[in-house]
Amino acid sequence: MLKCDFEFKYKQFNLHANFEMHGQVLAIVGASGSGKSTVLKNIVGLLTPQNGEISFKDKILFNHQEDINIPMHKRYMALIFQKPLLFPHLNVLQNLKYAEKRVSDIHGKLSFANVIDLLELHPLLNRRIDHLSGGEAQRVSIGRALLSSPNLLLLDEPLTGLDTRLKKQILPFLRDIKKHTNLPMVYVTHHLDELDYLDAEVIEVVNGRVYA
Repeated sequence: MLKCDFEFKYKQFNLHANFEMHGQVLAIVGASGSGKSTVLKNIVGLLTPQNGEISFKDKILFNHQEDINIPMHKRYMALIFQKPLLFPHLNVLQNLKYAEKRVSDIHGKLSFANVIDLLELHPLLNRRIDHLSGGEAQRVSIGRALLSSPNLLLLDEPLTGLDTRLKKQILPFLRDIKKHTNLPMVYVTHHLDELDYLDAEVIEVVNGRVYA
């Protein structure tokens, strides 16, 4: 499904990623600063490797030798960061509709009603963004990502900074996404207990090298 064999260098940091994703959920674990987020950013197209190849479902996204580098907006992937990136001047409903209207009917995979039900967002729709808790904001961020109809969902330590209570709110929603959709996910964390919910393949990043 997802195949990566690339090198990325920045200043003194060298990353070598060589792995394949076969199941629906792949977890990338490792200590802070080991290169986990850098792997995601190269996959989604925020960063460009200096060498190698990245492909998803047999489509080449990046190949250094053949000078292929598909732009980020044409990779149809969604990256969710540690801190929810929502439009503060729009309420929850408007944030969600913004993602939905940018997707054609043909490309759309999940309906608005499906996403609202899946993440239990009904009570939040008219709320302002600054009136959301950390867990609520992250649910909205995940909902907006789903409504963009990505082919691959990447989550970069989405529970970092949330207390135990909020983590216990979010993890079941991620498990439901896995259960009720066919959407592949790459989940980055350094908290192994989070993976109990997701039944994921696990690979580890150690000092810039990926170990399957």
